[in-house]
Formats: sequence, C-alpha cells, structure tokens
Amino acid sequence: EVISRILERGVHAMQADRATLSSLSDDHVVVEATHGRDGQVTWVGQHYSLDYFAGQPLVQKAIDTMQPTFGGGLASEKAAPEFREAIANVRHVAVIPLVHGGKAIGMLVLSRYQDRPFTSDDLSALTLLGAISGLALRNARLYEEGEAARKRADETAARLRAAVEAAEDVASQVQLDQVLGRLLERAVALVGADGASVARLEGTDMVLESTTSGAAVGTRWPIAPKVLAGVKTGKSVELTAAEYTGAPEGLESIVQPFRRFLVAPLAIGGETIGLLAMGRRKDEPFDPVAVQSLQQLSTLGALLLRNARLIAQAQEAERAKSEFMSVAVHELRAPLTVTGGYLAMALEGGFGELSEPLKGVLQTAQRKTEEAKTLADELLTVARLEGRALKPSAELFLVSDVVHEALVRARPRAELSKGTIKADIADDIEVQADRALVGKILDNLINNALAYSDHPPMVRVTGRRDGDQVAITVVDDGIGISSQDQGRIFGRFARGTDRRVLEKPGTGLGLYLSRGLAEQMGGSLQLESSRPGKGSTFVLRLPVGVP
Repeated sequence: EVISRILERGVHAMQADRATLSSLSDDHVVVEATHGRDGQVTWVGQHYSLDYFAGQPLVQKAIDTMQPTFGGGLASEKAAPEFREAIANVRHVAVIPLVHGGKAIGMLVLSRYQDRPFTSDDLSALTLLGAISGLALRNARLYEEGEAARKRADETAARLRAAVEAAEDVASQVQLDQVLGRLLERAVALVGADGASVARLEGTDMVLESTTSGAAVGTRWPIAPKVLAGVKTGKSVELTAAEYTGAPEGLESIVQPFRRFLVAPLAIGGETIGLLAMGRRKDEPFDPVAVQSLQQLSTLGALLLRNARLIAQAQEAERAKSEFMSVAVHELRAPLTVTGGYLAMALEGGFGELSEPLKGVLQTAQRKTEEAKTLADELLTVARLEGRALKPSAELFLVSDVVHEALVRARPRAELSKGTIKADIADDIEVQADRALVGKILDNLINNALAYSDHPPMVRVTGRRDGDQVAITVVDDGIGISSQDQGRIFGRFARGTDRRVLEKPGTGLGLYLSRGLAEQMGGSLQLESSRPGKGSTFVLRLPVGVP
C-alpha cells in the first residue's frame, strides 16, 4: 500500500502515465506494484524470467550500470504477451535501478504515452523517487521476511508446545501398554498421520510392540535399508510406498493403504531402542515443522518407553518371584506342620516318658519349628500381597472390638514382661476394612511395643475420627528408633541397627506387611514420632465406616 502511494505521487510529480516497481532476484523479476492514469494493475504479483531483459537494451543498460537510463519506447515484440499492448503505446521511458549493497534489487520504470522525453532535468527528481521507492521496497521485503519468520516461529512454537504436551501426556502413564498407546496417539496427531506403530529392534529386524489398529502386534519385519541408514544418523526417514518394501508374507495388506511413511528412531544416548513408524494414505510429504516436533517427542518418548519397559520387566520379575515364594512356602509349611505335630506328640508322652535333657531339646526344637512356621506364614502373606492375590474384605465393625481382641491376645506376653497395655477408644467409632487383617496389624504393633523395651513396657492404644478416616494410635515407652533407622523400618526384611533390637528374634517383615495390608484396605501406617530411650508412636489410618 505504501509503495502504491509512492508510485501514485511519482506519476503526478514526473507527469508520467504509468510507474511500475519490480523486484529482482537471481533468476526472475516480480512486478511488486504499478500505478497508471488508467488505473490498470493486472501485472502485480506476476513473475518473469530475467531473460526478458535481453530484448530490452534500455532496461539491461540500467541494471548493468546501476544508473538511471532514458530513452524511447520499449521493444514490444520482445516483451511478455500481456505487456505488449501497453508497451506499444509508450513513447518514452525512464528506468531507475534500485540499488542496495552494491547490487540492483529492483527497478522503477516510468512511462509517457505522449512525445515528451525524459531529460537530464528530471534526473534529480527521478533519483529521489528511485531512492524512496528502493527504501520502500527494502522495507516491504524486510516486513514480509519478518512476518514470514514470525509465522514460522509461531508454527514452530506451536508444534513444540504440542510436542511437549504430547510428551507430558505420555509421561503421565507408567504401564508399558499405556505408554505405547499414548505415544502412538500423540505421534499420529502431531504429524497428521493415519496410522502408526512402535517396534523394538532385534538385529536388522523390528518386532511390532503396538499399532494403532491393534493388528500384527508381535510380528517380525525386516528394516528397509533407507531406514537403517537413518537409524545410524538418528534422523527421521520419509519413504514413498515404493520404497517401503519387505512386508512379511501375509501382512502386505497392513501397509497397502498407505502411500507415505515416516519412520523416527527412538534413541537414548546414541542407542536406538525402537522405531516409531507412521503412515499416511495420501501421497503427500510430511510437514518439515511437524517432523521436527516429532523429533522432540521421539527423544523424550524413547526415555519414557525405556523406563516403561524396565518397569514392565521389574514387575514381571517381581511377579515371578512372588509366585516362586508362594510355591516354596507352601512346600515348606507341610513338613513344618508334620514336624511340629510329632514334636507335640513326643512332648505330651505319646512315645513314652522323656528324660529331662531330651525334653529340653525337643522343647527348643518345637519353639524353632513354630518360629519357622511363623516366618513361612509371613512369607506367604508377602507373596500374596506383592502378587496382588490378597483381596481384603470391607466389613463394618467397631474399632473398640478389634482393639479389645488384640489386647486379649497380647496380654499373656505382657504379663511375661511385667508390662501394661491399655486402650482408650470410644464405643461408637466404626471402620470399613478387613477385620482379620486389622487384627494382624495391631498384633504386630503391640507385640513390637512389648518386645523392644529394656524395662517393663507401657503400651497405650487410642482411637479417634480424623476426617473421613479413623486414626488408631499405638504408643509405647520402649527403646525407640534412631533417626537413621526411621527411614528404613518399613522396608522388607528391615530391622533396626540397635544392639537390643538385633538380640531379639525377628524377620524384619512385620512393619513391611502391616503397611502393605493397611494400604490394601485404603488406609496407611506411619511412624508419627520416635526418640531413642523415649518410645515410639505409630498411627494406623483406616476408612471410616459408612453404614
């Protein structure tokens, strides 16, 4: 618009009939603006080869010398067809080259239809008009370049935001199948594909782990040579249908609908752990900006995929271990039960009278057998807990009842240690949980409180409502837990490092199992406080009972 106004003013100032401004590049000329008394502007935006200058000596001279040139009419027979009629009426022209950085970047052509030639008296005005026009053309170019750069930057930023959002979405998943599904879903949306797959690499083949269609998962495919070359450089590879060859026999129908393919390596630290392949039904190239965004997604996606695979492997190993432990414990309990039975019969005189030394030996064997059975039971519970085979019930019961039952079971042990156990719980507090499992947790907490004390222990159990939960607190005045042990006591097979703890028999599974059981019932178990020599406070939280 600015250039058009300049040309309009120039036509009037130079008493010309038309002014045309064109830009020059290495191989063509573009008509940027034109203004004439007749108002015709049909040439704007059209591109022409620089070869046209060869037939217009006046124009060629101005460009070569980078000086304004005057003369008669232009050679209409050498001009582009759409120019010929207009050029035929021109009697005189002035060609002003627009120079920037020692190079002609455009030209301004003024035409007169009357027999009034341009003279040296017009030179200063023409030079000024050319300078203004050149500045306007330069500014217009810079503006267009800036707008184009801003648009590209906006598009790139939008794509990168989409890639980040996609990566965050994928990162919100942990399970391998969920990560694979989200990765495919986001990749397809990011590049505008119609289908996709993720594969792991095995030599020069790939094995499909997941596809958007759900077909061919687990099948083995050869990797195209062009894709292998791309994998080595870590760059995405685009292929046509003709280049995507080597589909396994019987699986050709999976790739036949697609005309374009994009394969991105999933690499971490220089190691390619998989391939992300996308297909498009239309034979259209993928947008380079989208491919760049896919590169961002695939980089983070590779990390997330590797982590998900490691988690899946760890879960499978944990499942196998739990199954083995369950089988092993079942096999162990049978001979322990038989051994315990025979020892009990012998001690009761079932095999005749026993001497005192022999009776003492058998009593020791009986105690150790019972300890082994307790360990076996705990290991079995661990196996069921970790293998997700433990399904707690959801009973409605009074907290005071289950605590009273636990105190009854613990009282003989308390009497042996000359300890005291008390409870302070209202009779109307109910929880919704597995009564047997809650009893087992309380047994562990109370027995620990009685066992780990260097004086007659004092144990107090209280209960109160705490929002939508019930908090059952077990407080003791025992030896306490050191700060270095407090962070590890809920670990599997974890025991305190205090000498007085290690002197007591124990498996290190009690607190681990208790916390796991509490969480299985929708609750929690925490060490609220503990100080060496001052005792500990544990809090068991369970869902409040809903009638």
